[in-house]
Amino acid sequence: GDEINSAIVQIPTLLNRFITINEGNRQYIILIEDMISFFMGYLFKGYEILNTYTFRITRNADLTIHEDGAEDLLIEIERFLKERKSGAAVRLEIDHREQQEMQIDWLIDTLELEPQDVYYTNGPLDLTMVFELVDHLSHKLKDLKYERYTPQVPQSLGNDNVYDLALKRDIFFHHPYESFDPIVDFITEASEDPDTLAIKQTLYRVSSDSPIIEALKNAAENGKQVTVLVELKARFDEENNVHWAKMLEEAGCHVMYGMTHLKTHSKITLVVKRVNGKLVPFVHLGTGNY
Repeated sequence: GDEINSAIVQIPTLLNRFITINEGNRQYIILIEDMISFFMGYLFKGYEILNTYTFRITRNADLTIHEDGAEDLLIEIERFLKERKSGAAVRLEIDHREQQEMQIDWLIDTLELEPQDVYYTNGPLDLTMVFELVDHLSHKLKDLKYERYTPQVPQSLGNDNVYDLALKRDIFFHHPYESFDPIVDFITEASEDPDTLAIKQTLYRVSSDSPIIEALKNAAENGKQVTVLVELKARFDEENNVHWAKMLEEAGCHVMYGMTHLKTHSKITLVVKRVNGKLVPFVHLGTGNY
């Protein structure tokens, strides 16, 4: 008979998962993989399309970091990240909504999987897309969404500066119910205060818009002694932390990469200031991320 060929169409992650089509006062939302499947004939002109299906591969991300033999942990982590992208497949998920016969033996063989590693789902894959859908329709779903919560200004501070109050007593902040702003101010103010001698801090996970990184860079540029322990082995944040580590080093911070065979998961900041001619340490100890 005629030769049967198989082809894979990769959907770039930068594309939105949803396609919106407006018709009159109605709005239709279509998954991008369904639209690609519907118009597959335009991609493979001259071929008869027997069937199409959407699949997702889960790869082994639990690779070994060779810490003992690594001269530079930063270089070893970068090598590890490259290997992770091509790690061995451990699961194959297939969207089986169409309930059609599928020729997937070639795919299973290519990925070196066993039949028990294949999961058929009667619905779309990767349901994290629901977050994107809610954002996409947020202007039309106001009645179905919780109001955005605004953290309260900590009453324990009153009108006091965090450093002035810390000289009198310990302060307890209850996040996320109370605002994180006093902690940001704690580090930002230290970066600008002429009486600050040193800032030492641990970073495990850092949000992309965290003002803490800018404050630490600013402190180093202002001549403070800044030491930062960036935990490069924070799971699935390794790439981000490599980026932050390089950025802090370029700004003049002394950056450490954590301890061999251990993860530094603590969130600690030490600020040393000169107060009335004496060196006074101020410590923030927390359970969240900076």
